[in-house]
Amino acid sequence: MARAVTMWEFSWLLRRGGDQREYADAGRVLDELAERGYDCVRIDAFPHLIAADARGHVATEFLVHPQPDHFMWGPHGAKVRVADPAGALAEFVAGCRSRGVTVALSSWFNADDDQRRLGIATPEDLARVWDETLAGLDRRGLLDAVEYVDLCNEFPLDDWLPAAHERIFGRLDDTEPSIPGQAVEGGWIWTPRQRQEIERYFAAAATLRSRWPGLRFTVSVAPVSESLFDLDYGALDLVETHIWLSSNVAEYAALTNFSLDEHGFPGAWQQQVDSLDDVYWPRRSYWHDALVAEMERWAALAAAAGRPLWTTEGWSHILMDDFVSPAGRHAWDYVKAVAEAAVPAAVRLGWAGICTSNFAEPHFPGMWADVDWHRRMTSLIKAG
Repeated sequence: MARAVTMWEFSWLLRRGGDQREYADAGRVLDELAERGYDCVRIDAFPHLIAADARGHVATEFLVHPQPDHFMWGPHGAKVRVADPAGALAEFVAGCRSRGVTVALSSWFNADDDQRRLGIATPEDLARVWDETLAGLDRRGLLDAVEYVDLCNEFPLDDWLPAAHERIFGRLDDTEPSIPGQAVEGGWIWTPRQRQEIERYFAAAATLRSRWPGLRFTVSVAPVSESLFDLDYGALDLVETHIWLSSNVAEYAALTNFSLDEHGFPGAWQQQVDSLDDVYWPRRSYWHDALVAEMERWAALAAAAGRPLWTTEGWSHILMDDFVSPAGRHAWDYVKAVAEAAVPAAVRLGWAGICTSNFAEPHFPGMWADVDWHRRMTSLIKAG
């Protein structure tokens, strides 16, 4: 039976105040999570804030930086004061466990005023902050609620762990994606040395496994390079790949992705939704088949590696919100339609963990409100 998983990233902790308080009542939103049939949630554990910094200093209060307006996750506008992230994590994990929900721990390594994430540059640094974070959960008797640990979201993008990225690739340049998961013309191909360096970070999983043999470890990836298919995933306990029609299928990406530089925000995202009237809706079956073909590639990779396959972010566009097209079609109708093709395919192809989209979160109320749709999709996942 597959896990029905959704992603609440760092919003679960950082959207709890002011007019961005969808997660302020953690008990209520966790009840809603269980009501919709999800039995796993992937969140940011903030290991760089919980663990000591590179100088050995432990802190309990931080000012975490907001996200740009075009990025639909986390806080926007002002910095967020976070007190006792270790205690907040433990409380949230315990709340999940009491509802029969497991937790996949990850991190986007949000920037804070002390820039603690910049002290995580090597595989050893990465293993250390996770070891200290897991030790805290162990002291509270909560490790049995951990489904797996994703050492870094969408590695090796510079967005989340810039110091490690610079060690592998040097400084960011225009040959790389500017948006997580966004393909670039001509591709971004990694050299043998770069692939070897990425695999060194994968090997941090083995270090942690020796310390925590009851846990599973992985490093999630996004569709930024064909070189992903040349990596050795043997050091990981599972393969977590994020798959989107808007990124994995190059033909579709060229027709439905629009530049922030040219169209601004929210203009670029409105353009995405507008384009669907002519591109997606008249040829749904064609595009669904193209997406499934990409999914089959990942299923083959995971099978060859002998690892279970998870997708916690997918299946339509990466960035989407409450927009309506000129033909009156809602963005969420599109997200649901693609999911209704991808989820059964993931079940058929043997995925171990399957999301319904990367918008199944309380701060996307238009998606979150359709309880019956979520229950129907999660039932399909868990029955597979």
